[in-house]
Amino acid sequence: MVWAHDVDRTLDPRHVFLSAGEVIARYGWGKTKGYQNLKDRTLVPPPVMTHPDRWRLDQLLAWEEKRMALAEAALDALVAPEREEVTVTDLLPQPKRKRRTA
Repeated sequence: MVWAHDVDRTLDPRHVFLSAGEVIARYGWGKTKGYQNLKDRTLVPPPVMTHPDRWRLDQLLAWEEKRMALAEAALDALVAPEREEVTVTDLLPQPKRKRRTA
């Protein structure tokens, strides 16, 4: 098992494990917010080892790629030039019945 501070750049990221403090430092979180973020499994992937918690570097890299792809897709959806123009009447609820024509 290899720890992040002993990392040789030629090592496979599957064999590199990061402690909670190293994950917090990697993302630039403060100590309190970092530990809160690490407990939130919707935000950060779960650790591969517990007592003490350790995260695999390759899983964090895959998680980062997924988050960046989602952010890019959201940005593309916001600034897409081919979006249809929305009017106020489009935002109103549609009538339940169609009007009869005389």
